[in-house]
Amino acid sequence: MVLQLDEARVRDALSWESLIPAMKTALAEFSRGRVLQPVRNMLTIEEGQRYLGIMPAVSEHAMGLKLVSFYPRNAGTGIPTHMAMILLFRPDTGEPLAVMDGRLITEMRTAAVSAAATEQLASPDSHVLAVLGSGVQAKAHLEA
Repeated sequence: MVLQLDEARVRDALSWESLIPAMKTALAEFSRGRVLQPVRNMLTIEEGQRYLGIMPAVSEHAMGLKLVSFYPRNAGTGIPTHMAMILLFRPDTGEPLAVMDGRLITEMRTAAVSAAATEQLASPDSHVLAVLGSGVQAKAHLEA
């Protein structure tokens, strides 16, 4: 049976305390060449207005695909400009495991990667961090 997680269930399952260390591990695995992850494929449907991104990745213990739509003209309409779905599969058999709403995962993952990188790269005596921007990502980066 394929697990289905909407955004509310994703929110209940994710925490910064678990996500940031997971991103550190994922970045290290990628750097060691243990993750197959091609550059994202972005399909332009309408220049400047509608896009579809396709992002697969495979490791020894995970296999997945993120599909993300980017519709800039949704800004200010109450409809998110970015929406995504994430599909997970068993890497050993190819069986589908989960279909998850990816909007919140994308938001939190992006900020968690920044937090992981900041922890590794910042001077130990740093006390100030600047966040530039005011949108969804800026808020997520402050929370992380």
